[in-house]
Amino acid sequence: MNKFDTSMGGGMWRVVFYERRGSHVHVDKSGPWLPGKGRAKQWADWFVGQGYHVALQDQSGAVEKLSQGLPG
Repeated sequence: MNKFDTSMGGGMWRVVFYERRGSHVHVDKSGPWLPGKGRAKQWADWFVGQGYHVALQDQSGAVEKLSQGLPG
């Protein structure tokens, strides 16, 4: 069982974006905090559908990557 199976789903979550900049992968954590993992997951799924590489971050700072691989 991982941390996300035991964490409170009702806490604050946000979508984190991964972007390649030259030879480095930039992580943008400036997205708004959303009430609950479900709401953040809906947004994350939409962004994945638009071609973005994303992860979910909970209020404790732990990150759950949703996109496979690295941005191109």
